Amino acid sequence: MKYIKLNKNWNAAPTASEPQIRVTENTLELIFDLDPAFVHIDAGDRGTLEFSEVFAYKLEPISQEEYENGKFRFKNEDLPWGKFYELPNSGWRNDFPADKVIVNESLKATKLKHSIFFLPNCIFECLSAEYQFHFDYAIAEKLEETYPKGYFNHYLAMFSSHFDQLNSGSYKVYTNLYIQLEGKKEFDALKEEIKKIKANKDVDSYVKIANYSELPNFGRKQLDEMIKVIETYDAGNKYA
Repeated sequence: MKYIKLNKNWNAAPTASEPQIRVTENTLELIFDLDPAFVHIDAGDRGTLEFSEVFAYKLEPISQEEYENGKFRFKNEDLPWGKFYELPNSGWRNDFPADKVIVNESLKATKLKHSIFFLPNCIFECLSAEYQFHFDYAIAEKLEETYPKGYFNHYLAMFSSHFDQLNSGSYKVYTNLYIQLEGKKEFDALKEEIKKIKANKDVDSYVKIANYSELPNFGRKQLDEMIKVIETYDAGNKYA
């Protein structure tokens, strides 16, 4: 079976309770507890998978042991338990569960993606046009209030859209690009905001923010290295 693993820096908590499902018109939200084994996730943090243009879904109560013992139509050797996948060419039109919940019948004839997510005690499947994952961090609201201009948020978001290598070389190249795009005045404001973040001991919170964009293996060590590059970067007068 062909599958694409979609979750890079998150997963459901191994002891998560049953997820919540919210359906509004053509949109479905699946809300669940996140695994605190990841450095940017604390116990109690939650995540949301938001599916748009949804035709149908199914939440099947089943344990890992039952799945591995062949109690599901897919087999563990073909589709390993425990992750979030897209199943290209899955043949869902022929074998999707008959007792599925229909959200919008009219979307059946459109091009849909078959997603499947293994949670501790159930399997969630969805047929939709697209999906997005969101971290539900309570700390995000606090940081927005404390740093309303959001210079560092913006820096992190732009970095993740241009780079995937986490090293000082990438940080330096990107910082140069950032100054060209945003200007030296904006860069100086970024540096001042980082001073406040460090003084308020909020650096750890920004490890969470950096992981919004699913940068793989982005922890405190990588964030400290990025901040050091920003603090020591000599912008000079070139981009004034």
